Amino acid sequence: MLNSPSNLDSVHFKMDVNYNKIIDIKFYEILSFLKEYDDNVKKIIFIDPVVLANNDFFLNIESTSFKFTLIPTNLHEGNKDLDSLKSILNMFENHGIGRRGDIVCAIGGGALLDTVAFAASIYRRGIAVIKVPTTLLGIIDASIGIKTGINYLGQRNRLGSYHFDYTVIIDPKLMMGMHRSLVRQGLGEIFKIAVIKSKDLFNFLNLHKNQLENVNFYNSDAGKYILVTCIKLMLEELHDNPREDDLMRCVDFGHSFSPLVEMESLKRAGFRSLPHGYAVAYDCILTASISMRRGILPELEYLDILALYLTFDFDFKNDIYSDHNLLWASFLEMKKHRGGNQNLPIPVQIGSYSFIQDVSFEEVKNCSISLQNKLN
Repeated sequence: MLNSPSNLDSVHFKMDVNYNKIIDIKFYEILSFLKEYDDNVKKIIFIDPVVLANNDFFLNIESTSFKFTLIPTNLHEGNKDLDSLKSILNMFENHGIGRRGDIVCAIGGGALLDTVAFAASIYRRGIAVIKVPTTLLGIIDASIGIKTGINYLGQRNRLGSYHFDYTVIIDPKLMMGMHRSLVRQGLGEIFKIAVIKSKDLFNFLNLHKNQLENVNFYNSDAGKYILVTCIKLMLEELHDNPREDDLMRCVDFGHSFSPLVEMESLKRAGFRSLPHGYAVAYDCILTASISMRRGILPELEYLDILALYLTFDFDFKNDIYSDHNLLWASFLEMKKHRGGNQNLPIPVQIGSYSFIQDVSFEEVKNCSISLQNKLN
């Protein structure tokens, strides 16, 4: 006779999981890469309509291959949601994408890459995806990480997954024609990683600061050096902590006070919408101000950080930054996300960091007012 469940002893099962997986991230022409697969392999490509319009060769290659399907997909932060996710999943199903062998590819900006990768991570319990970023932000941030996600209930990337089964193809030519404002969004994340992790990169940015908003610069050796350096610095943080078991992460710099500000700027009629990179850059300079006012970050280094920040029009005069309650609400939400600890990464000097756990609302408010006075 079987024992009743209440009489069963506890069962403990431990499994060691090895994430020692090679993920290809390489500079390559996307069409050359796709041509390596024969015509019996189904290829479904979600592509940003602007990228498609600026690159006729995608349409040309589609006409030569029965198994090559282009799906124009206009995704941005405002519609990176459940409806978009379901539409992509329906496309997988309608085209009969299998668990192995078929090609799912996303060519576009960060919102498109995040959503298609999330869909790939849950369809048939996970299929491979090829991510091809076409924006500066996508190249150095959204494409290389294992995190996927969509926005939900007004929270950025509230639904998501960790997905290791991907390849990244970086084809800088796909950025050609990109507006300076889109380049600037990527500079927000480049600014972040330089301030918190690399004095050498920070100095290199200063050396080329007058070229950084020119998209053609990133096809030069100096521009590619910046891309490769940023990717390596980000991967250093992913290597030993892929699933964020350690919630003290220096790459959370710039992502403490900004998430709710960014999302609310998209919804509130009285404010200009803030792109992700702009909000991140402001968060960085606000956090650096906290460090400087505490006497941790030397003032001269703070002024160097501020000077580089002011080189670019990150819309630092957006009135939404005066909503100190919103800044604090975002920080409290991120505290929940960090296991109940603030884990606020701060620069102690350019290129090195520490964490603090005792920031107060009054400190954030006072630093924000002081910063706004400097900026205005």
